[in-house]
Amino acid sequence: MAPGVRVAVRIVLLDPHGRVLLFEGRDLSDPDDAVRFWFTAGGGVDEDETLEQAAHRELLEETGMTGLQLAGPFHRREVDFLNHGTPLRQVEHFFAARTMDTSLEDRAWTELELEAMTTWRWWSTDELMRAGIVHFPEELVDLVHRADSLV
Repeated sequence: MAPGVRVAVRIVLLDPHGRVLLFEGRDLSDPDDAVRFWFTAGGGVDEDETLEQAAHRELLEETGMTGLQLAGPFHRREVDFLNHGTPLRQVEHFFAARTMDTSLEDRAWTELELEAMTTWRWWSTDELMRAGIVHFPEELVDLVHRADSLV
């Protein structure tokens, strides 16, 4: 991968009712703390990991969940964005998983995650379409429907 490009995994994690787990984040470079957005579990792939290994690690770190069956990657996107004020190109590989346990553990969150992630919740696609929130990726509702058919 070229310098300045981050390879990442994202997990469309569904509960028994087909709701997706999203985290609310804030832009730490925003002095007014006004920029808020919602996103799926996931993160960067370490050099010695496969995409699937990274997805399992990210699920453990961000939710405390282990042993989930992953489907995918079923979607790929490249996105340019400001990562807390720093320009970044990210290549994202999406996996789908389902859990029966909707509780979450944040014990393994990094310092950055503890500072930047403000809350989490399970969203139905109807709620996502009505809520008027900023969520990433923009095509999340379609990805949830696709993931629901895979897991």
